[in-house]
Amino acid sequence: MSNKSILLIEQEASLREVLRICLSELGGWRVTLSASIQEGINLCILARPDAILLDASTSESDALIFVEQLKQHSILQSIPIVLITARANWFTIAQLHQLGFAGAITKPFTPSELPMQVSRLLGWSHGGR
Repeated sequence: MSNKSILLIEQEASLREVLRICLSELGGWRVTLSASIQEGINLCILARPDAILLDASTSESDALIFVEQLKQHSILQSIPIVLITARANWFTIAQLHQLGFAGAITKPFTPSELPMQVSRLLGWSHGGR
């Protein structure tokens, strides 16, 4: 089991569970779950994760404001944020970095490949099971 921890922010409960299983059981990481960006900001402060995985398709009102707040907290704590989005192909890695993100994973994703994608984007060695 890795000593790395990930804060997962996903509004949809069923997808949150799929992502949790991929990250914890296949990736071997400790996963803290959040159903909203606002809750994620609070958990980011409390849990101090090594990385944040954020589903960018949230329908929360003021989502952009919350994302900016989350980025501010993550920058202060040097916590990289990886987006999961159907629009990942719209951005180059340089554009994502300029926006304050470590990278993006395209939806739909392949669950068995998710830990390897996260590891690659974060520069973590992946010793998954």
